[in-house]
Amino acid sequence: MKLSTRVRYGVRALVELADVQQESPVLLDSIAKKQGISRKYLDAIFARLKAAGIVSSSRGAGGGFLITRAASSITVADVFQGLEGPLCLVDCKSEDRHCGQLAQCPTTELWAELSTLMTEFLQSVTIQQLVERKREKAERTSMMYYI
Repeated sequence: MKLSTRVRYGVRALVELADVQQESPVLLDSIAKKQGISRKYLDAIFARLKAAGIVSSSRGAGGGFLITRAASSITVADVFQGLEGPLCLVDCKSEDRHCGQLAQCPTTELWAELSTLMTEFLQSVTIQQLVERKREKAERTSMMYYI
């Protein structure tokens, strides 16, 4: 299983936004440049994050994006669900689709349990925790001396 680039880039961009945002909106161009993400792709990601209520935007001079609540209250699961919908590893376990093998399938519960574990883990990690990790990594690399 691989996470989509939409989720990976969305989490990275949101961490960047939370890290640099003070009280004023942040331009997507700035985030795109720092994260090496296409501005066009970031527009699409932030449109979904806005629809999910995770970010808000303002236009005009001084415009840009803001996170809508404290980074400590936004989980990676929130971002995932805002960008991709519910975390469900297999279609047969999604709420709107059921396969004809569900009753006798030996793997149904395995996939359901794995989906639950992944969801619980992603709900335990906040954007603020990732901002702190980013800052720690930046601090460590800035303290390296080369001779």
